[in-house]
Amino acid sequence: MIGQSGCEAILQKALRLSAAEATDVYLLAQESALTRFANSAIHQNVSHNNAQLHIRAVLGRRQGRATTNNLSDAGIALAVDKAREHAALMPEDPDFPGLPAPGSPSRVESYDEATARCTPESRGRVVQEVCGRAAGQGLTVAGFYRTGTHEMAVMSSQGARAHHAGSFAGLLITASSDTSAGWSKGGSWRMSDIDVNTLSDEAIHKALRGRNPQAIEPGEYPVVLDAYAVDDLVSALSAYGMGAQTVQEGRSWMNDLMGQQAVSPLVSVWDDGCDARGWPVPFDAEGVPRQQVDLIKAGVVGEPVHNSYTAAREGRASTGHQGSFTGGPSASNLFMREGDKTLEEMIRSTGRGLYITRFFYTRLAHAKGCAMTGMTRDGTFLIENGELAHPVKNLRFTQSYVDALRDVEMVGRESKLMLNEVGFAARVPPLKVSSFNFTGVTV
Repeated sequence: MIGQSGCEAILQKALRLSAAEATDVYLLAQESALTRFANSAIHQNVSHNNAQLHIRAVLGRRQGRATTNNLSDAGIALAVDKAREHAALMPEDPDFPGLPAPGSPSRVESYDEATARCTPESRGRVVQEVCGRAAGQGLTVAGFYRTGTHEMAVMSSQGARAHHAGSFAGLLITASSDTSAGWSKGGSWRMSDIDVNTLSDEAIHKALRGRNPQAIEPGEYPVVLDAYAVDDLVSALSAYGMGAQTVQEGRSWMNDLMGQQAVSPLVSVWDDGCDARGWPVPFDAEGVPRQQVDLIKAGVVGEPVHNSYTAAREGRASTGHQGSFTGGPSASNLFMREGDKTLEEMIRSTGRGLYITRFFYTRLAHAKGCAMTGMTRDGTFLIENGELAHPVKNLRFTQSYVDALRDVEMVGRESKLMLNEVGFAARVPPLKVSSFNFTGVTV
């Protein structure tokens, strides 16, 4: 950790060196350690530390950018000069509103000292427990346990000033037999929130129950989606349309749906960078405070998240969602409202359908409706007469995720937090969907 005073000293140095008309600087530092295991044994312990200084120089309506991880005086000076050089080479952008006015971000708690100081030995003991539980059932396991810290700070010649530090932890487990696999995943900014035994037992149970899967015919089935599959659904909706740039360019699933009852009234999705139940990050890469944004409220599609650039094009204020130094705004701290059903109740209510643990290798097929293609993986079961009848071979699907949310019949009352990559998190419950389109059986 650099610490707030250290971060501010670096940023102030960059601002003093800048000869541009206006400048903002964004510092992102991360310390990440990973214990990876396969065939029920640790095979890799790695750690990675990096701090990147991002500089934006403004000359009139021209912007230039530069990035460096050389934080020496010479390194900072070189990057500052390069940013100004790049601005001088750029054409004027009539839509550029200038640097955003300073705000007052909330201070949120997402730093845990025990997680920040977690050692390889501590992670190794967790992996040992996972491997031991699987070995007792004749299974092998693979996966990783990751812990670390991140720190971000912003300062600008306009007066912006913000600093935030957080921690993170994530455990992923795949338990395998000769003919099956089971999967589980947990994450938090406190490693004590991760229930190692529950996650181990979940992956082991699915691997044991999933042995010798049978093929079924593709087609449309009611599905019960575990939270891992719902995480993929929500993450894709974010990636392919919850940011204002995609909407303004006409390539978002939100286009033509905003203000309409497009999905089930049981579904509400929002972004909130200050909720400690997620992975809080209270301001964006421009130093603008993150606002809670209702993306879907009781089935009605809301509006996308904004950075200062996209907001100015519509004469509005940024919602604080410039997720990284470049690119458009993104919704990266997502929540889906819980319902009142248990996973077991969803299964019991299904005459014939499928229970799906997670999706794998999903890709966008068409922007309209956020049509996705991908596969099921690591625990897919046929439901008959309200019970899990037998495991089935994995299926390929092509399905509009918007239509899937339209067809939601039940929402789970317990949600899970997923840290998909450091900087993107989603807390979601399981769902029952009345119809999901499967197009083939995978080999």
